[in-house]
Amino acid sequence: MPHSGDTLFLAATPLHTFFSLGLMYGPMREGRRTLFLINRESDEFDPLGQALAGAGWPGVEVAEFKAMQGRFSARRSLNELTARVRALAPAAIAIGNDHRLEFYAAIRGAPDARRIYIDDGLYSYLPHRYAKSSWRQGLSNWRRSLKYGLTIERPAFVGGSKAVQSAYVLLPNQVHAGLRAKPLQAFSPAWFAEPAVQQVCMEAAGIAGFDAHRCEALGLLVLLPHQRFIETKPELRQQLTSLVLQRLACGQTVALKSHPRAKRPAHELLGVRSDAVVEVPAKLPAEVLAPLLRRTQVVGALTTSLLSLSVLGRATRVFRLPDSNDSLNELELGARRVYDAAGVKVFGADPTDQQ
Repeated sequence: MPHSGDTLFLAATPLHTFFSLGLMYGPMREGRRTLFLINRESDEFDPLGQALAGAGWPGVEVAEFKAMQGRFSARRSLNELTARVRALAPAAIAIGNDHRLEFYAAIRGAPDARRIYIDDGLYSYLPHRYAKSSWRQGLSNWRRSLKYGLTIERPAFVGGSKAVQSAYVLLPNQVHAGLRAKPLQAFSPAWFAEPAVQQVCMEAAGIAGFDAHRCEALGLLVLLPHQRFIETKPELRQQLTSLVLQRLACGQTVALKSHPRAKRPAHELLGVRSDAVVEVPAKLPAEVLAPLLRRTQVVGALTTSLLSLSVLGRATRVFRLPDSNDSLNELELGARRVYDAAGVKVFGADPTDQQ
């Protein structure tokens, strides 16, 4: 989908910022590129957004919109956003979640702009967990439209609104029914291999307190699941610890990254010496490492970052932790199908995984 003209990106999460970055230096490199960091809490950490804001890249502008509190405050913020968009007059609006009120405020400011959906992780491939029946959803949309003074949709499938006209996703053949009929294009690893993208990712890693130059030497990166999962699954903890010690004994450089909400560092959770491993800050989004890793094996919990690392990483082998023996619901089974399609295999299923 070729694109020309100015583009406005609306990023509600660091994942949206990462995908926006690839588009900025891929198919949307022409014209002015404006990134609105929306729905941001005062203590929210988005190192990519900070790196882009501080880099002074030609043709790139970053602005932040705080999370909205209360109806009247929300209306003021949405009106301000509409006015900003009207002044920008973008040819396209790219959004990572078409449930967001800010998306419809932006459309109000540029009604003729192309509306493009950016991959929102697993919700691009699975139905929303809290989807309502069509009549209840219609009633909810009407009430919210009155409340905020906007024409609003809240589709059962993220990205499935009538407002969205096309989409960029990691796995076009796996999208849910809400996206299937729209023009789709896959994210290209080449966009994220652009020197400007790599530079922004390196600066973002530095903001998070990690020296990204260490990525080139990493033989193994372990993305740990939530701390409670490790503490209640001693067999999993033992498997990961054994893997780390084995690779260290072979002379490999091993990096560990805790879950973003972990209270303890990764080396402590696995019981290995801190000076034996490279600790990746838990607050650094793992996607940031996708353009920087070189022939690194990644083993991790089921997160969208595994999809990004597998599809966009450079010669990176990505594995997910063994499936639980517990019975899986429909959403969990669907998620595993998506990971299989992305080439994210179960670690340990093949003896060569240990190599």
